[in-house]
Amino acid sequence: MSSSLSKEPAGAPAPESGGLMVKAEKVHKSFGRLEVLKGIDLEVRQGEVMCVVGPSGSGKSTFLRCINHLEKINAGRLWVNGHLVGYRQQGEKLYELRDREVSAQRREIGMVFQRFNLFPHKTVLENVMGAPVWVKKQPKNEVRERALALLERVGLSDKAPSYPSQLSGGQQQRVAIARALAMEPALMLFDEPTSALDPELVGEVLDVMKQLALDGMTMIVVTHEMGFAREVGDSLVFMDEGVVVEEGTPRDVLANPQHPRTQDFLSKVL
Repeated sequence: MSSSLSKEPAGAPAPESGGLMVKAEKVHKSFGRLEVLKGIDLEVRQGEVMCVVGPSGSGKSTFLRCINHLEKINAGRLWVNGHLVGYRQQGEKLYELRDREVSAQRREIGMVFQRFNLFPHKTVLENVMGAPVWVKKQPKNEVRERALALLERVGLSDKAPSYPSQLSGGQQQRVAIARALAMEPALMLFDEPTSALDPELVGEVLDVMKQLALDGMTMIVVTHEMGFAREVGDSLVFMDEGVVVEEGTPRDVLANPQHPRTQDFLSKVL
């Protein structure tokens, strides 16, 4: 089916990847009459940690969901790793990919949500092993070995036989991170991964994310944790009302915001 996206300037070729992991061009997204994203332009380089901040309802989570096509954009273009997300282009028109093709694209993109979304009836180890076995059809013995290594990486090797209900919120979120990493993604998306946690559990999740950054994982993190953004982020984006208001290095934006809206927001959260 031809997409309404073709109303955008036609003939946009896949950009030269040149170290780019994510490229967004004039991305729009509406829910009915409510326009949530109003022309987002962003670039994320391989190995970069981009932190996205802003008030509730600014479009941050919606933008993340568009990157892995959980939400279909209404106009614009999104590329991940040089591939157009959710569509293929022929001439001047875009055509939606089949569900199977979209699923294949999503394997490259790990996503960690506010809520942990673990299977309650499966053990921690089974939660981490599930997608590589069922989606990628990888041999169970290989997946098990990698899953155990990932649980060790997030500090939970002793919890492999436990069930989610036996874990704290911070532990469950670390399992969710290990589960996303089990698919060996090129990009990790984090949608306010600590917002549902008790304050004393936030640090253990952020520590895992810091280590991922040190290991070179490309990450886009929607967060309210300004200390994390300052310490770990390579770039900081402030969104409000569906647009990128300001972007720069975390140090520059947090210490010397240029836009009045950014100044107002940060004065309330720092």
